[in-house]
Amino acid sequence: MHKRNILAVAIPITVLDKLLGPETLNTTRVTKQPRTPSVVRINSKRAAQQNKRVKMAAPAVAASVEENIRTVAQTKRIRVNEFFQDYDKLRSGFVTAPQFFRCLWQTLSLKLNEDEERALCLKYGLLDNGKINYKQFCDAIDLNFDPTNIYTSPETQKNIPLEYLGTIRSKRPLTVDSESRLVGILRRMQQFYNVRGINLRTQYEDFDRHHKGVVSESQFYRNFPGPVDVDEEDMKTLVEKYNDPNNPGLVNYLNLHHDVLAVHKFVQGEKNPGQTLLDRDVDRVPLFPTKDPTLSEILDKVRVAVYKNGIRTIEFFKDHDKLRSGVITENQFICGLALACGKEAQLSRQEIQKIVEYYRLPDGRIQYKEFCDAMENAFNIPDLEKKPTESVQRPQRGTLSRGLKPLTELEEMRLHEVINTISDKVATDRIMIYQYFKDYDRSKAYTRVVTPTQFARILHFLGLNVNNQDLLLLLNKFQDPASGDVNYPAFVQAVDREFVGHTIDDADISDKNRTNVVIQAKEDKWVESPPVLFEELMARIRHIVLANRLRVNEYFQDYDGLRSGSISIPQFRRGLAVMGLSKLGHHDLNDNQFNLLVSNYSNPAKPDQVLWTQFCADVESVFTQEELELSPMAQVPRQEIFRVPKPGTTDWGNASKDHVDLYTETMNRIRQRVEHRRILCKPVFQDFDRHNNGHITRTQFRQAFKILEIPVEEPELHCLEALYCNDVGVCYTAFLADLEPQEPVPFMYVKRMEELRLTNSKQALPEQRAKTDLESVFLKIKTKVCKERLRVYEFMKDYDKLRSGRMLKTSFRRALNLARLDLLESEVAMLEDKYQSGRDTDFVEYLRFCQEIESIFTKDHLEKSPLEQVEQFVPDEEWTVTELTVEEEEKLQKCLLRISEKVRKHQMQLFPLFEDYDRVHNGAVSQSQFRRVLMELELASLASDTDVKLIWRKYQMQVGGRTDVNYIAFCEQVCQYAGFEYRKP
Repeated sequence: MHKRNILAVAIPITVLDKLLGPETLNTTRVTKQPRTPSVVRINSKRAAQQNKRVKMAAPAVAASVEENIRTVAQTKRIRVNEFFQDYDKLRSGFVTAPQFFRCLWQTLSLKLNEDEERALCLKYGLLDNGKINYKQFCDAIDLNFDPTNIYTSPETQKNIPLEYLGTIRSKRPLTVDSESRLVGILRRMQQFYNVRGINLRTQYEDFDRHHKGVVSESQFYRNFPGPVDVDEEDMKTLVEKYNDPNNPGLVNYLNLHHDVLAVHKFVQGEKNPGQTLLDRDVDRVPLFPTKDPTLSEILDKVRVAVYKNGIRTIEFFKDHDKLRSGVITENQFICGLALACGKEAQLSRQEIQKIVEYYRLPDGRIQYKEFCDAMENAFNIPDLEKKPTESVQRPQRGTLSRGLKPLTELEEMRLHEVINTISDKVATDRIMIYQYFKDYDRSKAYTRVVTPTQFARILHFLGLNVNNQDLLLLLNKFQDPASGDVNYPAFVQAVDREFVGHTIDDADISDKNRTNVVIQAKEDKWVESPPVLFEELMARIRHIVLANRLRVNEYFQDYDGLRSGSISIPQFRRGLAVMGLSKLGHHDLNDNQFNLLVSNYSNPAKPDQVLWTQFCADVESVFTQEELELSPMAQVPRQEIFRVPKPGTTDWGNASKDHVDLYTETMNRIRQRVEHRRILCKPVFQDFDRHNNGHITRTQFRQAFKILEIPVEEPELHCLEALYCNDVGVCYTAFLADLEPQEPVPFMYVKRMEELRLTNSKQALPEQRAKTDLESVFLKIKTKVCKERLRVYEFMKDYDKLRSGRMLKTSFRRALNLARLDLLESEVAMLEDKYQSGRDTDFVEYLRFCQEIESIFTKDHLEKSPLEQVEQFVPDEEWTVTELTVEEEEKLQKCLLRISEKVRKHQMQLFPLFEDYDRVHNGAVSQSQFRRVLMELELASLASDTDVKLIWRKYQMQVGGRTDVNYIAFCEQVCQYAGFEYRKP
């Protein structure tokens, strides 16, 4: 056990042979080399003292190494954790010591000495297997703040890295005089850069290809931005101060840039000692400050201009920000703002400077991204769907409209006289001037402005000539101050009393605060609504629901989430509007009608709600009645009784005798002219009916008579309109129906369905006489089964789930019908009596029936009697079993004898002509083909139509559900009567 512990201690120390030095390895040599006890005690004591000194110095060394590594990692934008993972396939968080330091050398180009390596190994300790906890090391490198320190704000604990390199280790110390002189130079540089908006870093970035923060001395001299009062001595002091000690001949301009920023912050602190300049927090600082009303007005003006003109402000700034950092220089911001909305918002230099000062950072740059977010989110809040309780700031009324510039009092008076003169000429000559201005407004969208040249040209073209002074006065009033274009809708509205471009208020052109002139709206006169009857109103609603096939329930149930059958009165009216009942025919659903519905369907328990389910039940009674299954004998009324005439239709029954006589004479005269000249009236009326609703206007009705050249006097037209006119228009379809009455189209649906039923039914086949004996029935079934190779058992076994061999008589009939055995009612009854079950009279032993039918193919249990002879069932041909009456048989024999006599005399061959029509060689031809062959053989004259039908009946055969004629049997019978040898004509 003691030896095993010694070996376990010796293994990791061999790994640290190079890292911890030879002094620390004396403990391992004790285990390997046998020495005297005194020597061992001395070596162990030295090793313990050496380890104690190493452990005491390790934390400070490790902290310094970590700081250097953190600086390099943040400078190069490196995630240290990703490079160690390549050596840790199992993601255990540990790598070997050689892998750990190799990764630092390859990724960060850091070659640590033995003391630094030893300090890191002691801090992130080696396990028994000789591995280092790299995960803990990476967490320490990437740590921004101490999570255990709850007494200090995390913002102040953040280690904010510099842009490229650390500035602490690269600064070179100077003398006291040089340091004081350097401070003065930096102060002058800071003031110069702050006034002109110069960023020292951007001046040298083009020379710094590798972004290391250093340039050569010649490049530093060449591109130094000033100020002018910096002489050669000052430049030497700067070069001496900011020379890179590791790379002679290079100047660290980034250190100089950070020092200038530090001086700027110090100067700001001297000016405002009680205020600390921190970066502005957008969430805490209001977007538009209220302490400075001038700045607030400027920002409001800018965002209104951005919103009205649809300006994307960020497009004017982002080209200056290659890294998309959100900040640019002051000159770039001023140029971008002037290009974006300087003209549209009419910004002066002082106003732009106020905006610049508001968004300026401590280093002199401008936060353009914050400005663009504030402008592009005007009258809106970003991510408003996530802030449902926020209230959006809305612009004041008229803020987004094009305003008219105010003029002096004398100019307003003269302008009023000019506009009155133009207005009188427009009214006298009835000039429509808006269309002429609109023709010049042909851009991607109607901008509602024209240029001053176009404005003067249009006035000259319309004959509205004004002198140059009056034209300038009009331009000054209606010209857009931002674009210089003329607002022609406002001008047209001012001079044309019948035109309304946009209505805001009743305005006067002489009022400086008004933007347009509108016509004073006429006061609506209150008209008392006629009395409403509930039954008439419900009849009209039922008619609309029936005509449009509406489901009334769907328009109200969404408002009744609890399915209580009751909704509020506004919801009830909203449902009527969505359903289309806001307009009953041509009339609007007025308040009296709606109040009548509410009063009849109000909820007694809740007066402010309506019982919509009861309303739906009353309206949908046009389709069916509720709970009809409970009263099957109830008579459902026909839907035609719910149809009502169009509103406004005249009751002709109350017309006087003079009106009736005038109508009759007019219709007779129009009908006589239409019949005499054979005029088609309907196409002319249909051309006016664009909606295909059977109605046209009265003017179109009269115009149609003019087109048809039918003279109708004015009293006659009034008489026709009184009968056929309603609130929708003139019903020309009813007029044409009375003018040219036609026989109603017969309803052929029932007749056609009856014909289809007879055609598809088995009774449509030639009449079959019912078999009177059971043997004939069996012979009929066996013949059918043998010819069509049916398995009757397959049609019957599904009705016997228990395989008992029995089934109900009704199921037996259904199975026989499915098998298409063409059995009559009496024949099925005979089979039911034959195979009736002895245990239950309602059942049939179908298994015995199936065995009897299938005995035509084989016998059961034939394997037990191999010597038994099985006779094959051969069905008789159909023509041999066809039965005719005695008179029909005699008539048929006489016809066949006449045919056979001629065949014998002329030695005719009957088969070839029949075979030409028998393409499938089944020995049958159709009835028409059979008659055609007789005509070709000149035998049709020997057989009348009755004789031919008897031949068809005698030699008929079923082929695929069609009744054909067996010409082979016919030919053999004729040849037999003619005395020919069998099959030898």
